[in-house]
Order: sequence, then C-alpha cells, then structure tokens
Amino acid sequence: MQQFGVIGLSVMGKNLALNVRNHGFSVSGFSIDKPEVDALAKYEDDKLKPCYTWEEFVDSLEKPRKILVQIMAGDPVDQTIQKLIPLLDKGDIIIDGGNSNFHDTNRRYHELKKHGLHFIGMGVSGGEEGALNGPALMPGGDKEAYEEAAPILTAMAAKTEDGRACVSYIGPEGAGHYVKMVHNGMEYAIMQEISEVYDIMRKVAHKSNKEMADIFAEWDKGDLNAYLIEIASQVLRQKDDLTDDDVIDHILNVASYKGTGNWMLEDAIKLGTPITVVAEAVLARFMSKATTREGKEVVYDGEVASDLIDNLGKAMYLAQIVAYAQGFQQLTMAAKAYDWELNYPAIAQNWEAGCIIHAKTLYHIEDAYADGKQLDNLFQDPYFAGVMEKNLPALRAVVKLAAEAGVPTPSFSAALNYLESIFNPSLPANMIQAQRDYFGAHTYYRNDREGVYHTEWYEEK
Repeated sequence: MQQFGVIGLSVMGKNLALNVRNHGFSVSGFSIDKPEVDALAKYEDDKLKPCYTWEEFVDSLEKPRKILVQIMAGDPVDQTIQKLIPLLDKGDIIIDGGNSNFHDTNRRYHELKKHGLHFIGMGVSGGEEGALNGPALMPGGDKEAYEEAAPILTAMAAKTEDGRACVSYIGPEGAGHYVKMVHNGMEYAIMQEISEVYDIMRKVAHKSNKEMADIFAEWDKGDLNAYLIEIASQVLRQKDDLTDDDVIDHILNVASYKGTGNWMLEDAIKLGTPITVVAEAVLARFMSKATTREGKEVVYDGEVASDLIDNLGKAMYLAQIVAYAQGFQQLTMAAKAYDWELNYPAIAQNWEAGCIIHAKTLYHIEDAYADGKQLDNLFQDPYFAGVMEKNLPALRAVVKLAAEAGVPTPSFSAALNYLESIFNPSLPANMIQAQRDYFGAHTYYRNDREGVYHTEWYEEK
C-alpha cells in the first residue's frame, strides 16, 4: 500500500509526486488525463505507482488515506471532491494544493467534516522546480489531519540554511490558502517594484541590460538578497533565440495575472486594510493591458546624480519591506476578523526558502514577531523602523526624479505615501469627515472630548 496519493499529474503534480518518492515515501499518482499518467509511469518503481482509474488509485493507498489534489482551482476541485467522497473512508485526508480561493476552502472544509473526512487547504509556492526539489508549503484546515500528514509534508518542503523545513500548520479552515493569497499579493508588489527600478535605470540612468544585470546581482549579495532580485539579473542577461538581441527587449510589455492578487484586494477592502502597494501592483498589470501605447517614449536628458544607483537600492529595499509590512498587516486583520490564530514567525519562516518571495528580509520579519510579539505594523519593530528612517530620503529622491523624468512609479509612490501616512498624526481626514457631516449628517468624533457630534452647517452668503 502506498503512503501518499497525488491527483493531477501536470508539471506541478508530477513533480510533487516525484518529490515524495525521492524522500523515501511511496506514492500513487492519478489523472483523468491518461497521457499524464503515462508520463508518470516512465518513473515507476516500487515506491511510485501510476493509476488509471479512481478506484485503483483509492484502493492503492494505506489508511488513513492522504491525497493531494493538484489541479486547476475552482469547479474542478469540487468535482474531484464529489468523485472521492463515496470512495473514501472516515478519517481519510484530502489536501487541496492548488491556488483556491479561501472562501471555497472554508466551504469545503465544513462540507467534508460532515462526511467524516479531513480537509487541508495548502498553499504551495516555488513553481515547478520548487515542487520537485522543495516548495514552501502553507497548510491550513484540520490540525489533526496536518499532524498525520506532517512527516511527508516536512520531508517534501524546502529547507532553510539552518535546516528547518518551510512548512508549518497555518490555522483553521481556509487559513492556509489565505496566507498563500497574501504571499501572491506581495509577489505582485515586489515584481512591480523591480520593474520600476528597471525602468528608471534604463530610461533615466541609461544603463545597458548587462549593466543592470550586474547591479541586480550586486544587490542580491546584500540586504536585497532575494529570489526575485536574483532572477531579475538572470532575465537581463538572457540572449534571444530568434535574434542577436537580449530576450527582454523583445518581450511585449503586457503582464498577465491569474486572480490571487485581485482576491487579496477584495478581502483588503472588506477588512479595511491599506495595502496600497499591492493594489498599485495589481492595477499596473491591468494598466499594461489597457494602455493605448500612443504616447512618445520617455527621453530623459536631465542631470543624473552620482548616487542614483545607491538610492535605487535603498529605495528598493524599503519599498520591498513595505510590501511585506502590508501583507502581514492584512494577515493580522484577517486573523481578528475570522477568529484565526496565526503564527507570524512560522509564516515568515515558511517563506525563507523554496518560494517565489523568499528573501533575507524574512529572517528579520521572523525576529520581529518572535516570542509572541504583537505588531499592528511591521515598522513598529526597531529594525524596520531604523531602515525606514535611514532609507526614506532615498525613496523620496527616487520618486521625485521619476516624476521629473516622466517615468511612472505606482508602487514606489504608493510605498512612499504609505510611510508618510501610516504614522502621521495629522492626516487631513477631518476635512473628509466634515464634508460627510455637511451633506449627509454622518456625524464625527472630536479630538478634544468624548462623544459623537453633528454640526448644523451653513453656507456663507
């Protein structure tokens, strides 16, 4: 009998099955797409069993069965679950490893509980390479089921430099998929920030692709050490197969998206979380598809300060931290709203290897939340407060220069405005509330006494 099962054998599912096998566990694989099973069969041995029917697959697994569903999110997951329910026994475990909406995961968790089945909604990050060699895993749902599956999940997961597995129990219901959703939103933000730095370097500093690649590579050795910084350097060095140019110069400037960033925004609006950098990153992708491309190219021939690259690095680091801060702020507010107990140091540690947003910064985030420390905002931590104080002038200088040059910086500008606002004791919201009271009698609070007030406003003649 096999110790683990995988349904869905496209690249991610197949690689995850091989990952399980490579760590010494026996695994069965099944797909409704026969060629996918045939492809897995090429690796068949005493620990890897390809299955061609639902019944063969389910019957091949030891109890309690542990089944990872690695297919397209949405209705296919519901169809798969309905197919499995009559074939499973009470106590069996279904793990959804796709990018499911956490609302769907909440629903499935409670539905399967009625059938005596355990359900885990698990975020998986790291792409196809991570799936094979060690992804970051974010399992939420039934804690008892997680503990049953933990030995296999721990073996599969990426490991930090000090050997810790990038997996831990996230929380009940859809908490695992919620954390993956936030992970993806922060990924949007950091990628947008990198693209804005690239735009400034090429249009304002007039750097070549090789020069920019070298700059990103150098940044990757310091505070900005991160997977996305590393691959930005590699992208800029890649030669084109079809021309003598670099491939980056022939990629159409349209960025696609799959929806998880949109979901994060939707719930941020519901919770009232100011994730401005993530929002601008999502909207920038919309903008890339909506722009008419009728304008003139930016040609900047103004003065470029000698410290521009240094300022870009400092601004990038601070803006990257803002992206993480906004993500953790949303997690904090979601935990309160949905009555989830989230372990923030463990979440940071889960992302320290194997995933798309892994970065040196996450070690500082883990420290910031260590020992049960409660933070409304990451910049309340002394380390991040110090970075803000040190690097804020560079962020201001970069945004100012970009505005003068006509280079759009939506995420950098949002990061600056967030930092200028979040600790500001005198935002002009009193004007908004006064107008609301004027035209709608919405009332207001005062800054000098308790209570709720309304003014009978009058127009001067």
